[in-house]
Amino acid sequence: MSVTREKIIELGENLIRSKGYNAFSYQDISTELGIKNAAVHYYFPTKENLGTSIVKTNIQRFEEMVENMHSHGFNERQQLDTFVKIYLKSHREQKLCIIGSLASDFNTLNETTRTELKRMTEIILKWLTDILVTGKEKKLFVFDEEPQSKAFIILSGMVASLQVSRMMDKMDYKNVCQTIISLK
Repeated sequence: MSVTREKIIELGENLIRSKGYNAFSYQDISTELGIKNAAVHYYFPTKENLGTSIVKTNIQRFEEMVENMHSHGFNERQQLDTFVKIYLKSHREQKLCIIGSLASDFNTLNETTRTELKRMTEIILKWLTDILVTGKEKKLFVFDEEPQSKAFIILSGMVASLQVSRMMDKMDYKNVCQTIISLK
C-alpha cells in the first residue's frame, strides 16, 4: 500500500470520527495533506470507495487485535477490557468509533459501505458473544441475559456512550464503561 493511500485512509477515518461522513470532503483531505484533489481521486475515485476502504481497514485492525489477544493468551475478561480501552482512547481523543459515526449516516451511505459496516458490526457482536459464552462457562462472567443480547447491549452501550459523552463536560467516562460491561 502506498504511503499516500495510507495517509488518505488515516485522515479520512479521523474526519469521519471527528466530523462525520457527510461533513467532510476530498478538499479537506487534499488541503491537509498538501496534495491535489486529483491525487485523492486517483486512489479513491469516489468518497464511497474511501468510506468502504476505511471500514475494511477497521475490520482488519479488529481481527488483528483479536488474533493478537489470542496469541498472548488473554482470557475473556482481559479481552473485554482491551475492547473497552478502544473506547476510552476514542473518548480522550474526542472522536466517535467508526461504527457510531457511520451509523448516524447509514441511510446516506452507498450499499457497499453499508454492507461492510454491517459486516464489521456482526464480527464484533459475534466476538463479544463468543467471549461472553466462554467467560460465563469459566465463571469469569455472571449475567442473566442471552449472550447475544448481552453482546448487543455492550456494543450499543459503548457506541452510544461515546456519542453522549461529547455533549457532557465533566464525566467519569471510565466508570461509565465499567458500568456498561458490568458482568457481576
